[in-house]
Amino acid sequence: MDTEHKNIVNTLMTKSILKKTFSLREIEIFVKNIYFRKYKDKTQIIAEGEPAVFLMFIMSGKVRVSSQDCQLAILQEGDMFGESMFSNESSRMANVVTLEQTSVIVFTIEQYEKLIKNSPDIALKYKHFFESIYHYNKNKNDSFFHVDTTKYLALIAHNDMKESLVDFIKQNIELVNQFPLVATGTTGLILYKNTGLVLSKKVKSGPLGGDQAIGSMISTDNIRGVLFFRDPLSSHPHHADIEALGRLCDVYQIPFATNPSTAKAVLTYLIHTFSENIHTFNPTLEKYNQQQNNIIK
Repeated sequence: MDTEHKNIVNTLMTKSILKKTFSLREIEIFVKNIYFRKYKDKTQIIAEGEPAVFLMFIMSGKVRVSSQDCQLAILQEGDMFGESMFSNESSRMANVVTLEQTSVIVFTIEQYEKLIKNSPDIALKYKHFFESIYHYNKNKNDSFFHVDTTKYLALIAHNDMKESLVDFIKQNIELVNQFPLVATGTTGLILYKNTGLVLSKKVKSGPLGGDQAIGSMISTDNIRGVLFFRDPLSSHPHHADIEALGRLCDVYQIPFATNPSTAKAVLTYLIHTFSENIHTFNPTLEKYNQQQNNIIK
């Protein structure tokens, strides 16, 4: 084995994911079935959706893995990509672009077939290994890109208003239970203990970012309505978050109730429109979106 191949074996034995599963001999046999390649900076090595006919290990340099305009990983010496070669679909899950001059070793389908002929047991072991890596990364990517299409009813209450919210829920438990529910902080636990109400989702307490979390859900079209029993006679450390939440409800035309009387009206409205896919037109929002599109163009 020449010096170059010895250096590749050393990199795979010390820095790659192979070192935990394969022996020195098995890695040496693998290296006999690869070839070396170099890429310039900002070169696309893999394009999402194209046929997967090889996998690679990085010997030097750095690459970015991305999909749908989102960065999934930065890979460097010893890291592997292209394991979708061993998937049933045999198509690429992501784009891979070099961030600097990068050298890699390449293992192709043809080389795998050669490995099967010469060392079938070792070839099968590599196949199972790369398949497991593929499924792990696919599940991770699916989780990353998962889109929650649920539309929740948000339940929020300041400390001095939690009792009022509990009373409201008790009086309207059958109506409220018709919706997937999300609540902030201890509100969900208090509601469960006092009314038996079970949440579909829970976020942090308001001062710790819960109001912002609900606001984020509004922007992703995951909130159907907000019942926020606010305490009008006390100051709050997260007043800016409270204001921002109300502003987002106005932007996206989300029914927003701040006391029991308006909450009953909002709840009644939501019940009547629950099965309807109603989108209230907001001309201000449409105008803003058009302005942003013009800036992008």
